[in-house]
Amino acid sequence: MTDRLYYADSYLKEFEGRVLEVRDGAVRLDRTAFYPTSGGQPFDTGTLNGLAVTDVYADGAGEVWHRVEGLLSPGDRVAGAIDWARRFDHMQQHAGQHILSAAFQQALEAQTVSFHLGPETSTIDLDRQDLSIEALAEVEELANRVIMEGRAIEVAQYDEAAIQSVSLRKPPQVEGLIRVVSVPGFDYSACGGTHPRSCGEVGLVHIERWETHQGQARVTFLCGLRALRDYRRKSWIARGLASRCSVALEDLPAALDRLEAAADEARRQATRLRAQLLEWQVPALAAEATQVGEWRVVCRFLQETEAAEMRQLATQIVQAPGMVAVLGVERPSPQFCLARSADVALDMAALAAELAGPYGGRGGGRPHMAQGGGLPREGLIAMLQDAQERLAPSDEATQCKE
Repeated sequence: MTDRLYYADSYLKEFEGRVLEVRDGAVRLDRTAFYPTSGGQPFDTGTLNGLAVTDVYADGAGEVWHRVEGLLSPGDRVAGAIDWARRFDHMQQHAGQHILSAAFQQALEAQTVSFHLGPETSTIDLDRQDLSIEALAEVEELANRVIMEGRAIEVAQYDEAAIQSVSLRKPPQVEGLIRVVSVPGFDYSACGGTHPRSCGEVGLVHIERWETHQGQARVTFLCGLRALRDYRRKSWIARGLASRCSVALEDLPAALDRLEAAADEARRQATRLRAQLLEWQVPALAAEATQVGEWRVVCRFLQETEAAEMRQLATQIVQAPGMVAVLGVERPSPQFCLARSADVALDMAALAAELAGPYGGRGGGRPHMAQGGGLPREGLIAMLQDAQERLAPSDEATQCKE
């Protein structure tokens, strides 16, 4: 089988090997430093003879395959190079997960069920849901105390008899020789992943958030440079917000509370004022109505009115007898409303569907009121004009106003 060089040296960045087999665009080597996806840790990337390695995986027999952007043939000698930044990031995250999982077990008796190392954040799922901010802080501090002590991270192999003497955090999932990654006196885990030589190289573990997922607690965390960059970004954001609010950083929460209260009051006042404006608009719009026999038709494209307000206006206009309202708005999207008084013998639903169709719109409703949309602004204006001409064909001076 392929000699997995990273087992002996996770810091190996370059190596030489020979192609043993090519299958479906992937190559198998006699030796490799590339880590294949397994145990929640993604594969390494890099190059083989300068060709990009885009995937590394192990088959059912445990053989490691490298998917390469280019052609290699059996017997070829290859020079491999690992993307070290990606590898070391994965080493930090994976070792940090071991330390964090052990801290959860020791502080809260919470067992890690699964682990996923993502491109930006990593997660562990715990066999419990009842977490609190205080409990998470306790776990986070315990994990970081172990990191700050710079304890060694050791790797050893045990046969099935010897493994019985090792206090593994969870039972191994493989048979035969068991590879154990340990922080002596703190954590012992059966693991085939890549790890740094000491806890100090993890740098920092930060719990970013937690949520309930399928009956378990899913904890999202960051380690090493990821944690540093996250802290830097959030620090700059917080300080920028404090500067905009003209307060010290520690006073930012109170300043945001004041701004939220002021915004709530402004919204309430705006609602009151818009309600008053609607009341004033009704008689003004009614005064513009075109007389058509016993009807009066109000046709208006309301540029500063929302769709919900348009419907309120139409409802109020047709409270008076003999009124027909033909209204349109463009916020939040082009929409129209057709309404008539109870004593007007028109089917507004049929009229809406008939008028909107030629412009790609849709309309429907009830005989006394219909509404619709789905047409562009220019189509809406033309449709309103069509409605005005249909309802008042003898009045050549009539135009639907904007």
